[in-house]
Amino acid sequence: MRELGRLGHAVHVESSNGQLAEDTREGRLRALGWLVTRHPVRCLRDLASRRRWRREETVRPLRWLAPAARRIERFGASHVHVHFATGPALDGMRVAALLDLPYSVMTHGYDIFKSPANLREKHARAAFAVTASEYSARLLPAGAEVLVMGVDGEEWTRDRPHADNRTVIAVGRLVEKKGFEHLVAAAAELDARVLIVGDGPLRAQLTRPGSVELLGARPHEEVRALMQGAAVLVMPCVVAADGDRDTMPVVVKEALALEIPVVASDAVGLPEVVRPEWGRLVPPGDPAALGVALDELLSLSVEERARMGAAGRAFVLEHCSLRGQAERLVELIAAVGRGGASGPPR
Repeated sequence: MRELGRLGHAVHVESSNGQLAEDTREGRLRALGWLVTRHPVRCLRDLASRRRWRREETVRPLRWLAPAARRIERFGASHVHVHFATGPALDGMRVAALLDLPYSVMTHGYDIFKSPANLREKHARAAFAVTASEYSARLLPAGAEVLVMGVDGEEWTRDRPHADNRTVIAVGRLVEKKGFEHLVAAAAELDARVLIVGDGPLRAQLTRPGSVELLGARPHEEVRALMQGAAVLVMPCVVAADGDRDTMPVVVKEALALEIPVVASDAVGLPEVVRPEWGRLVPPGDPAALGVALDELLSLSVEERARMGAAGRAFVLEHCSLRGQAERLVELIAAVGRGGASGPPR
């Protein structure tokens, strides 16, 4: 959103969790009256589709969407883009249809593998669909183009010397798909300081004396400083028992932008960004292999790790830049057009 603004595009944001002053009972009813009066046939079509949608997910009443629809029309939007394919995608698809706007959708991980709902229709009705990795693009039933969650190379720039230590850092929610239980097991046999930044439901399960330091959730700037103070970042992702998984953790690209070598699972979309020149891939769920790979990189000189980090940063800036991916999104939206309307997409 910030990068689209930097590129000169007007962006209006609607959050399904947001509540604005006009989103009161009275405000919703007024907006609903406006919507039904202005677009009666489209409202009837929306009503007729609800039974089908309800088979897979909760469908919000039209009066809850009406204030957002009115704000979007006032804004003068030429396109509706939805960043996750769960409930917000259904809302966005419906609002776009009510306003006769093209809409697009992006999928990530849990919205494909853990909570897919009306996913085929959300893709079929989209002007285009994008997803965060080649891995997820291959597995989506209707296909999608790859739009990487990019990294701002200016924001994620190393501002201190490389750490000459044996410190390993992991960053993420304490949930099964991150694979941190395997990192804890590997740490028990590893001569290293192992830090995990993040919180979540598995905190108590991961707490074991002397193996890792669970630092909990930390502010953005502190996380970046902790990462720069480590020799290696580790991302031991697995596919959870319920099928949930990451597709392309952003923190891996952030670490590479900070010139930090990475050890990751040979799973999901991680092989697309972790290469031998700046990291190591290991079988998912294998603490022994994870420990060997970490020890290999920790045993390198600080100069060797710095060279690996520089190669990783060069890759991220070329293939995973925030600016480049935002420009790609604009290209996709502009290609859709809207009835020959001129000017940049809104």
